[in-house]
Amino acid sequence: MAGLPHPLHRIIEHVYLTDAGGTPLVHLSRLNSDKDPDLVASMFAAIQNFMDDAFHSLGAGDVRSIEIGTRQHVAFGRGHLTLLYLVYRGRESNHLEQRVIRQVHELEARFASLLREWGGDMDEIEVLRDYLVREWELPAREAPVLPPMAVR
Repeated sequence: MAGLPHPLHRIIEHVYLTDAGGTPLVHLSRLNSDKDPDLVASMFAAIQNFMDDAFHSLGAGDVRSIEIGTRQHVAFGRGHLTLLYLVYRGRESNHLEQRVIRQVHELEARFASLLREWGGDMDEIEVLRDYLVREWELPAREAPVLPPMAVR
């Protein structure tokens, strides 16, 4: 069938970066979406924190990925200061999971002082966005602008 990607080919759809508490910092995406990327990033942070807590009590390590449906996956990278999430389509990839983990540690080493001292000004973290754009070759996306609510 022409036009369909090879089943072993992986397509990175979204990259989310949050601080350790789940505050969204960066969203990169191949796709336009009507979903608020800040809400999605916060949800991934909550899911990962819950799963890590649950599985640690069972003696297991950190959760590195989850599967959504049959061909979509989320790879998690946890550092001391940040959480990195990669949503991709295709066959599960341990190599990609390891790359996400390495990337979060590289990002924290390179931008440690910025991350520790960040006061909430999004302009200050443009350098993080630019770094991730180069690494993952995806465009940065802003949250969708919602129309103002009508006042009755």
